[in-house]
This record gives sequence, C-alpha cells and structure tokens, in this order.
Amino acid sequence: MKWLAILFIAVIVIPPVIRGEKSSPPGNGGASAPGAVLARDVIVPLPVVTRFFPEVTQEMSTGPNATAVGKAEATRSVVYTSSDKSKKVTISVDQYATSTDASAAYDEAVQKSRSVPGFRLIDAANLGPQAFIGTVTQGTETHIGLGALRDTLIVGVTLVGYEPNAETTAKLISLAREQENAARRARPQRSW
Repeated sequence: MKWLAILFIAVIVIPPVIRGEKSSPPGNGGASAPGAVLARDVIVPLPVVTRFFPEVTQEMSTGPNATAVGKAEATRSVVYTSSDKSKKVTISVDQYATSTDASAAYDEAVQKSRSVPGFRLIDAANLGPQAFIGTVTQGTETHIGLGALRDTLIVGVTLVGYEPNAETTAKLISLAREQENAARRARPQRSW
C-alpha cells in the first residue's frame, strides 16, 4: 500500500488512516513545527460532504495531514466514510509560510502523483489554474483525487470507492470549491 502514500501526496492520508486508524503527528514528515495542526473549522463539516456524497455519513478520523510535502507550517486532514466504510472522502489543507513554499510543495506533489503506476489525469475544463484531478486503481480500490494550490494553501480532496465518471468529477470539483472557501474563511484563525 506504499503507492497510497505517494498518490496525491498532498491530497490523501497515509494507509493507517485509510484503514480507519487515527493518524499520528507527522514527526518530520514535512511540517516545520512537528504536529502543528490547523483548527478543525478549516475543513468543511460532514453536512457539506453529505450534500455531494450522501452515502458518506460519519467522520472517521481527523488530525495532521501526514502526507504533506515540503515545509508545511501546519496541516489538517479529515476522513469521512460511509457506514460500511466502502466509500471514503478525505479532505486536507496544508498551510505554508509563503506562496513560494506552497508552490514548490504543490509541484512536488503533482510530480509524485504522475509517477504512480496506473495514474491518469482526468480532463476537467472548469477546474481552474494550479489544480489537477487524477485517478488510479490498484487491485480493487480506485482513488480519485483533486489537488489545488491557492496562495499559501494546498487543498486536497480524495475519494475512495467511487467510479471516475463525469458526475463524480463534477461533485468532487464542487466539494473542493466549498472546501477552498472554508479554508479561506478559517485561515486567520491559526491554532498553532
């Protein structure tokens, strides 16, 4: 499952969180202040996620984004899941000191994502600049991930258990936009 740690490195969480276990602080996993966690309100709440993906009914875990790359000052990741855990939505926000730091981390994440065997970009004309959507299937598990660079933030949304079709992609983009707005509103309230 090491490919999970590489795929959408700024977008998804490490395999223990995907399996439903709580993540531990990232240590030196890229954050300049180990364990620095953004306030919970930087990530949209469950009712927002359910509006786009109604089968997702509970929050499974929250904490630092252990897959943040570069020199993130602070991060937050939340995993939402269906009751049977067959479908998951992971949302992460990584805060960087400067837009240059964030841009370098975003470029690294995109490069690492493209190197995952079986990875393919999804064409989405209305995605906007400095954002991408891609998918990969390994075994029976399909991941669809969106990563977006917004000034000093990297916002990521990853789906597990969904088909990479036009309807899913449209919902993913809409949820990501809601998340970007939430992150922008919460940004002045740094908790680290």
